[in-house]
Amino acid sequence: MSNSKNTQENSLPDGLLNEKFECKQDAVHEPIDHGYPMAPGQLYPTEAGTLFHAGNILIALVGLPATSKTLLAVAMTRYTRWLGVRTRSFHVSEYRRHKSNPKISLNLQFEQEMVDEVINDMKDFFENKRGQIAIFDSLNILKANRQNLVQIFEKINVKVLFIESILTETELVNENIEIALKSNQYFNWRKEDAVDYYTKKLSITEAQYEQVTPEENCNYLKYINFGKQLIINHNNQFGYLINKIVFFLMNLRNKTSRVYLARCGRSNSDNYGDDEPLNDEGIHYSKMLTDLVLDRVKLNRQGQELGSDSLTIWAGPRKRTIDTGMFFVKEGFTVQERSQLKQLQPGNIVDLSVEDIQAKYPNEFAECLKDPYHYRFSRAESYHDLAVRMEPLLLELEHMKRDVLVIAHESTLRILYGYLLACTSVDVPKLEFSRNVLTEITFGPFSNTVERIPIG
Repeated sequence: MSNSKNTQENSLPDGLLNEKFECKQDAVHEPIDHGYPMAPGQLYPTEAGTLFHAGNILIALVGLPATSKTLLAVAMTRYTRWLGVRTRSFHVSEYRRHKSNPKISLNLQFEQEMVDEVINDMKDFFENKRGQIAIFDSLNILKANRQNLVQIFEKINVKVLFIESILTETELVNENIEIALKSNQYFNWRKEDAVDYYTKKLSITEAQYEQVTPEENCNYLKYINFGKQLIINHNNQFGYLINKIVFFLMNLRNKTSRVYLARCGRSNSDNYGDDEPLNDEGIHYSKMLTDLVLDRVKLNRQGQELGSDSLTIWAGPRKRTIDTGMFFVKEGFTVQERSQLKQLQPGNIVDLSVEDIQAKYPNEFAECLKDPYHYRFSRAESYHDLAVRMEPLLLELEHMKRDVLVIAHESTLRILYGYLLACTSVDVPKLEFSRNVLTEITFGPFSNTVERIPIG
C-alpha cells in the first residue's frame, strides 16, 4: 500500500512512526515510574502531576469478600490513569499471595501485618512517589480500622473516601463468588478446597462486619448491587475529580463480555477525502470478518443460540466503515453508526505521503516526530484530541454487558485499545491493527486479556 493510503488510515503516515509497539498484557497494575505526562486522556496536567487541584486522595474499599471490591479498584485505576491522574491500586490479596500460602490469611494477626505493610506502601506512594490517588482494596470492615486510616492519612494531608460495596441480590452474590474462586488467590486449588476456605473466611468476616454509618462522620459512598443504588455522604466535600469517578461508577457494570476490534474494509482509493464504498476486496473481507466474529461469539457463549441482542456493533461514520458490517445486517444484527468513532482529522496533511509532508511542512514534521501523540498539524486533530472526544463512548462501553464489535479506522482502534489495556500516550500511536487479524479483548475483574485471531 502506498504512503498516501496509509495517511487515510492512520492520519499520520507509517513513515513517521517506524517503531511499532505490540501491547499484549494489561498494564493497569504497572508501577508509575516514567516521566509525567503519559496518560492518553489527560485533561488538566500540572507540573506536580496532579489533576484538577484536587489534592491527594485515598479511596478505601469496604465490604465482605466477593463483593466486587477488586473489580472496582481496578476499574477506577484504569479510568483515572486514563484521565492523567497518578493512580495506583493496592490489593491486600496480592500482598498475601506473594508473602505466604493464602490459607494463612484466616489468621487475623497475619492479616493485620499485611494491612500494615500496605498502609506503609501507600504512605510512601503519596510522600515519595508523587502519587495522587491510592485505591486500597481490602475488607476495611471494622469501624476502628476505618477511623485509624483517616487519622493516619489526614496527618499527611490526604483525603479519605470510603466506597462500601454491598450485594443483596442472590444472583449477583453467586456470580461474584464464582469469579472470586477463579482469582489468583485460588490458583491450582481444588474447587472443593476453595469453596471450603471461602466459606470459612466469609463466616469470620460476617461476624465482625460493621457497615459504614453517618455517625462515623467520614466521606463515603455506598455502592449497592453494583451501582443499582448509590448513597453518598458528604458529597459537598468531594470536588470535581471524585465526582467524575462517581459518575464513572454509575456507568460501570460487572461483566465478563468481550470487545472485538476490527479495521474497516478497503475501497478503491483508501483516501481520507474520498468517502467511497467498499471495493470487491473490502466486501470479501467483510464476509470473512462476519463469519469469524459470529463463530467467536458462539464459542464464548458456550453453544447458546445467538439472537440480535447477543452482539452490539458500532461503526465509524464513513461509507466503507458502515458497509463492513453489511453481512451482520443480513444476519439480523443492527450496525450502529457512532460519530465518536470518526478517525483522526488530518487537516492540512490530508492524503499526503511522508515525503510530501516533510517537503511541504518541514518544521511541523520535525515537531510531530518529537511527540506524535499530542502534536496536531494545522486544522487537524491530535491523538489526545481524539481520546478526549471518545471518552463518552468509553463510558458507554463500560456500561454494556453484552459483547461489542467495533469497526473503525486504525487511529480510533488505537485509542480504544489504549484505554482497555492501559497503554501510555507514548505507546498508543505505535499500536498496529492489521486487516488480517481480529483483536479480542476480554474483561476481567483483575486485568483484561487480549487475543489476536487471524481473519481468513
